[in-house]
Amino acid sequence: MERSDVIIIGSGINSLVAAALLSKSGQKVLVLERNSQAGGAIKTVTTATLPGFTHELLSSWHPLFVGGPAYGELKADLEARGLVYLNTDKPTGVVCEGGSAILSTDLAATAAEFARLGDGDAWTNMLNEFLGKIDLAFGLLGADLWRSNSLKLLRTARKRFGNRGLVATGAELLEPASPWLDRTFTSPVSKALLAPWALHNGLGPDDAASAFITKVIGAAVALGGMPVPVGGGIKLVDALTSILADNGGTLITDADVVKINVSGGRATGVKLADGREFAADKSILASATPQALYQGLLKGENLPVETTKSAESFRYGRSAIQIHLALSEPPAWKADANLKDVAIVHVLDGMNSLSESVNASNRGYLPKRPTIVVGQPTAVDKSRAPEGKFILWLQLQENPQKILGDLAGEIAPGDGSWSDERLSAYADRVIDQLSEQITNLKSATLAKVVLGPKQIEEMNKNLVGGDPYAGDCRIDQYAVWRPLASATGHKTPIKGLWHIGASTHPGPGLGGGSGYLVAKRLTQKRLFKR
Repeated sequence: MERSDVIIIGSGINSLVAAALLSKSGQKVLVLERNSQAGGAIKTVTTATLPGFTHELLSSWHPLFVGGPAYGELKADLEARGLVYLNTDKPTGVVCEGGSAILSTDLAATAAEFARLGDGDAWTNMLNEFLGKIDLAFGLLGADLWRSNSLKLLRTARKRFGNRGLVATGAELLEPASPWLDRTFTSPVSKALLAPWALHNGLGPDDAASAFITKVIGAAVALGGMPVPVGGGIKLVDALTSILADNGGTLITDADVVKINVSGGRATGVKLADGREFAADKSILASATPQALYQGLLKGENLPVETTKSAESFRYGRSAIQIHLALSEPPAWKADANLKDVAIVHVLDGMNSLSESVNASNRGYLPKRPTIVVGQPTAVDKSRAPEGKFILWLQLQENPQKILGDLAGEIAPGDGSWSDERLSAYADRVIDQLSEQITNLKSATLAKVVLGPKQIEEMNKNLVGGDPYAGDCRIDQYAVWRPLASATGHKTPIKGLWHIGASTHPGPGLGGGSGYLVAKRLTQKRLFKR
């Protein structure tokens, strides 16, 4: 049996970050990926539409990774292997019933844009207040919350704000976005510019903690932009796997792990669907959902009752739909021609339509006027399309896992599944809605690919039901309660077995946070060695 120090199940961003760091520390690392290509939710393809068009079928944008500790530590290694990031000074914008706006990394330009909307002071005051807490905000999202050193954050916050201020900050962390936006801003355009960003963490504007997430992402985008790798996310995957290989590690694709072997309460290795077995002398890291881990990979093992019950009750969130368009020319935005240069534009009627669509989806209904995330990769990386041509990366996040009805009364729910017929009809609704804002959308479209919840799960089995965040991100399944209310962070009841991935803290997003935290924990010298 082939032996390694560490076996990592799955090859998403968290797995590859952990693999790179652990192999650099001198450990022999084996990464096992069930699909034929590494990358997890990074799916860069050149065959989706037409020759010359490079599409990111799932995740596309890398601000969390570039702004995170994993990139900071691995930057030199990644750049030495050819990884190049491009950025933009126009990371996001909005088109809504009240008008349009563009948020820039030029703070003066953004302040002027909010001033035009009548919210200049509100934006400046909000940003300045948040910048005074930004170290704590990002520290909370990046800390290993089940380790004693995370108490430093609490002590720092208590020292800075005092006891009463600390309690008030706790309340602020739990506030929904909608009342905060209504209290802070007057323009419906200002609210619509910021509110949809909570969707990118699986939350709606009425969910607890969505105000905090909106502030965090809004500040991150305003300060850090929207970077993407030249040539697509596959370039990051290639660079990380190259670090692994150059340090003696191995990646095996088409390797479907079906069982984690346990002996004496310790994880000792894995078994593949084809019967092959591999041994791990030190650790196993599993990038999986709680149910896949505890009900699948550890099936038959003696586990604590509270762990198995928590895994059974783990919820998945709304489904995603991705639409990819190859265009013969740049989009002609009716509201503002400059929107063609923006990385991500949210198209929605306003705060009310956002709230309605999220709540309708949560209850099983198709939204009448969904929020459309319009990604424009070629606005940042022109190599993604032939000269003069353009790509649109459309994401819809307000979709029920099971369809019970349609607010527009146009699509019959049938058996509730996302059949090809229902998916196509809903995609047509979205294209019609977007055509109201992009006047040449239909005439310029050369090819279209629509990926529904079923197709998304087929590409990555952690995205259950098409949930792009591998688990509902509302507050009872977030922070210290992610992955499970009964679990202790990334540790599991099995010695030597660690749980990583989007289902674990710090949650979803292309940042590599959980892989980084576990890798640093496994490479840190014990106190007596230090």
